[in-house]
Amino acid sequence: MDQKKKSASGRFARECIVDALLVLTKEKPLSAITVSELCDRAGVSRMTFYRNYASKEEVFSSRLLELLEEYGKEETEDQRNGNYFDKDHMIHCFQYWFRYRDFFDSLIHCGFGNIFIEYLMRFILKKWSYETEQERLHLISFTGSIISLYIAWADGGYRESIEDLASVLDELYR
Repeated sequence: MDQKKKSASGRFARECIVDALLVLTKEKPLSAITVSELCDRAGVSRMTFYRNYASKEEVFSSRLLELLEEYGKEETEDQRNGNYFDKDHMIHCFQYWFRYRDFFDSLIHCGFGNIFIEYLMRFILKKWSYETEQERLHLISFTGSIISLYIAWADGGYRESIEDLASVLDELYR
């Protein structure tokens, strides 16, 4: 099997595993889900699971890293510049999170919101450079603000517009 096909089949298997885990976490707690049950739901073997992941928890962390990497590429492709808190960045951010809301909501629901915060903070600190400790702390507080706003938005059923959310952060950090 050539590398391209192998890569595509591995990507498909990982997507099936992520999708199956999202469905299962709506039915019961992550701790009650077995790897065998997850593999059955995903239609993959245990060998395929362990070839890609060391644990169920790694499914979440690995997918989160992929999504943040993809988000960063979208920003680069769109050539978004300026301040991290400007309205265009925030609109794009909330649009992106809304597109993948099933994943982000499951991540938070399963108690992995801390991973979301940690990985997003690393992403933000890497993307927007800082020179002083005060600037670093500003970026860290921004991370907490944006995640808290997302969680409140999700908990409220996504009633507010994305533009309204972006305006809140724009006003707060301007």
